Amino acid sequence: MAPSGPKLDFIGASETIITVAFNPLSSHDNYELQWKEYPQKWETDGQSKIICAKVVPRNKNNKIQANIEDLNPGSTYTVRLRVLAVGSSEGEAGAPGKPSPELIIDTEAVSCTPKASQCILL
Repeated sequence: MAPSGPKLDFIGASETIITVAFNPLSSHDNYELQWKEYPQKWETDGQSKIICAKVVPRNKNNKIQANIEDLNPGSTYTVRLRVLAVGSSEGEAGAPGKPSPELIIDTEAVSCTPKASQCILL
């Protein structure tokens, strides 16, 4: 069985994109980045994408950086990562590892002011 997923680092969020990064394990190349709107259920509402450490570029800290795109503005998301094991027979996928600790991240609300953090009191 594969080990638990590496810890995710929050890099940033816009209205529709969340960016995270992680240090890949030397023993595994394939990861599944998972996300869902909070408080939806992983089993029915979770989405994911596969990341292959061998082909994805690294950032300046040698971490793999990934974007989750097409998200809803002003929403809260739960994000996690898990290692995908490779079985011994012809690259067949084995049992995945346990998910990493979850990150709870808000996307930015759509704003009509130049700065999202600006407030005007009348």
